[in-house]
Amino acid sequence: LAAGYESMLLGGKEVQRAFLPLDTIDDVNKIKLSVGHIETDNIQFFGYYEGAKGVSGDFFDFKNLDERYFALIKCDVSGKGAPAALIMAEVSALFCDYFSEWSYEKNGINLQKLVYKINNHLESRNLKGKFAAFTLGIFDTEQGDIYFCNAGDNVIHIFDYSENKQKKITLPSTPAAGTFSSSIIEQNGGFPTVNVHRDKNDVLFLYTD
Repeated sequence: LAAGYESMLLGGKEVQRAFLPLDTIDDVNKIKLSVGHIETDNIQFFGYYEGAKGVSGDFFDFKNLDERYFALIKCDVSGKGAPAALIMAEVSALFCDYFSEWSYEKNGINLQKLVYKINNHLESRNLKGKFAAFTLGIFDTEQGDIYFCNAGDNVIHIFDYSENKQKKITLPSTPAAGTFSSSIIEQNGGFPTVNVHRDKNDVLFLYTD
């Protein structure tokens, strides 16, 4: 039984890695490493994932939308194990679907639409005590502007190169996705978008526990 359980956990971890932008060590079998990266003339992304115990609700992604814009997300689903991983997979699917045909001309910086969509989807499941806290963003690599919209996860960390120190930035306080109906959230300020401008050589840190 123990061997079967261990095999199931390992298989689940490999499935979860498939949702993450991790580098592959084997292009034929698509075996993924624990790290992933994207590098362009204007920006570098680096991600690391290692689940503490089997599958989890931790999730991140970064996507090249065009020659100028990138989308990014960091998410932590409440709870542990398979239930959290299933919700994580749903958030991942909604994120990928929204940005699959994204363009600035068509969509603009309209992150609230996606955050409300995720909230509606999870809230309609009526999963008691289950929710997703995440930070979502679009990065304009030409201007250095990062547009954030968050649900329940309102702290980011920046290394300011010009001042040679790390800073904590607090985004607007919002509920995690799935905890309240969108109508109630709208009555209390909604999910606002915030622009955080960064300069060359600054570093943005997003992480979960």
